[in-house]
Amino acid sequence: MTNDFLVPVTAAIQDFRDHLKCHPRTILSAKYGDGKSFFLDAFVKDKEVKKEFQFLTIYPVNYQVLENQDIFDVIKYDILIQMGLKDMIDDSFEISSRDAFLYCLKTNGLGLLESLFKVAGSIEAPSTVKAIGKIGAAAVGVVKKIKDTADDYKHYKEGDLGIVDKYIGKVDEISIYEEDPVTKIIKGNIETWRKKKGNGKKRIVLLFEDMDRIDPAHLFRILNIFSAHMDNSYKFGVRPDDSLVGNKFGVDNVVMVIHFDNLRSIFHHFYGKDTCFEGYIHKFADKGKFNYSLKAETVKYYYNSLQKLTGVDANHLLLVLPEERVRQKTLRELGNSLDEVSIQCREIGDVNMRIPLLMTCMRRLGMDDLEIVSSFRRVVFQDYKTWLTYFYPYLKFFDKLEESSVYISDNERHMHGFYFSENQGAVTIGITSVPSAGPFLNINEFVGQVLSLVIK
Repeated sequence: MTNDFLVPVTAAIQDFRDHLKCHPRTILSAKYGDGKSFFLDAFVKDKEVKKEFQFLTIYPVNYQVLENQDIFDVIKYDILIQMGLKDMIDDSFEISSRDAFLYCLKTNGLGLLESLFKVAGSIEAPSTVKAIGKIGAAAVGVVKKIKDTADDYKHYKEGDLGIVDKYIGKVDEISIYEEDPVTKIIKGNIETWRKKKGNGKKRIVLLFEDMDRIDPAHLFRILNIFSAHMDNSYKFGVRPDDSLVGNKFGVDNVVMVIHFDNLRSIFHHFYGKDTCFEGYIHKFADKGKFNYSLKAETVKYYYNSLQKLTGVDANHLLLVLPEERVRQKTLRELGNSLDEVSIQCREIGDVNMRIPLLMTCMRRLGMDDLEIVSSFRRVVFQDYKTWLTYFYPYLKFFDKLEESSVYISDNERHMHGFYFSENQGAVTIGITSVPSAGPFLNINEFVGQVLSLVIK
């Protein structure tokens, strides 16, 4: 996308800000090509948004998860890494001996940094090692506690392997509801971070990007985890937002970025077409979703941008370039159609290149040469004065004028004559009589000649 083609998203940013304040769990739904990534980038960088929100953005699509590896384990370490990058790990934070021992059971005796490096291999991100270094420097107390507990773990491991394995299984069973040590590290540091000056009123948003691009089993594993927390609240007869569980990790918002229709299709393919999707997804996004689309604004903005590029009025552009053609294109395709257009046009002296520039954009949007020629022929016959004025420089260059006049036969074989006059660069056009012998301008051939100025 070109830097010049930046569709204003101010209104959408405000709408999503308001949405997050009353939707603890939500789905940001957008079709491919609607500019979702552009919008999210603009959202997290917005000055007012930065005052109210702190984002922990996760990209599960980048994980290289082994077949027997739980994706949620990778996610927890990824969150820890993101917190390290954002200086959200407190250097005085400690965990209890019990939690340290639980951690050793879960990781087979690995220390925190060892586990981070082990899981880091599943996360494709250049900043991972840097973040681990920050976590290691900050979380000395946590690392020391786990290291001190490792000896106790070894004693249990050597003394009664059966009991240890049984306990590990028990830990796995309760991991959804009871916070494991890594979750407690995350949650504890989030609580500490909130107490720092300037952070108290900020909402922490856990954002899962590109969820429709990951393995369905991993997708529903993640949704099930957060939905299970809601179920757990109902079991105790309290509202989810008022429960001790709330959103996992103590964040204020969990956002899944996925096109809702794609999610429905994936669900039915995975669980069966007769399984109730609405009931399933309501357990996660019980207050609704946020539908994002800037299609209408994008179309309007595109024609305004094309007007600036070519000098052709936006209302005239709508006649030669159908709106439906523009609507079918993604934001990236529209931006690319305007990118460095002039280098694709053959220069012809000091002739204004507005029509070849327009033709270049039309080609980039997928119109073939026959469509382009037919489109210009149609608008010329609809509005001779406007379009012949646009074509006047090329009528001169290709020597199509007879004493400053041009004669055209329309679709019904009616003859029309037009003369041109120039005054200090301004061109005026009038009607003149048509000689019986012509010569008459072949519109198709002429428009084809102008199109030849566009490099294929």
